[in-house]
Amino acid sequence: MFTKEKMLRINIVYLWGLAILDLIRGFLHTFNINWANATFAQMESNPDGLMMLGAFGISNILTGLLYLLILKKDKTIAPYILAIISIAYVFGAVGLKLQGVQGDSSFYGRYMMLVYLGGSIILSVMYFGTAFRQKKLNA
Repeated sequence: MFTKEKMLRINIVYLWGLAILDLIRGFLHTFNINWANATFAQMESNPDGLMMLGAFGISNILTGLLYLLILKKDKTIAPYILAIISIAYVFGAVGLKLQGVQGDSSFYGRYMMLVYLGGSIILSVMYFGTAFRQKKLNA
């Protein structure tokens, strides 16, 4: 059985991993954009598509740096950040679905992003569930 403290440590480690992953993704989507497109995104290599990949790269750098800042300033909010990531991705997926947007590319990066999202959901839910059970037992 996990304690709240143990789950917090696991959430912190996972957020560290996401920070590093986002910084790598940001580098690949900006400075190695053609390789990233050919290897993972597999979109038609046109200026608009590459511009979108570059924009994602910028946001990846931003989120990676923000995660590092959060981890430096207040590690205890890591589970909340993972919950926010989960909520944002779910809202984004619902919005795309409602608008009928579906990609045509192979987009191998989606599998990595499913792990990214799945880990965020599972670990934040496990933290909050453990915290709730622990609080209920102590009450």
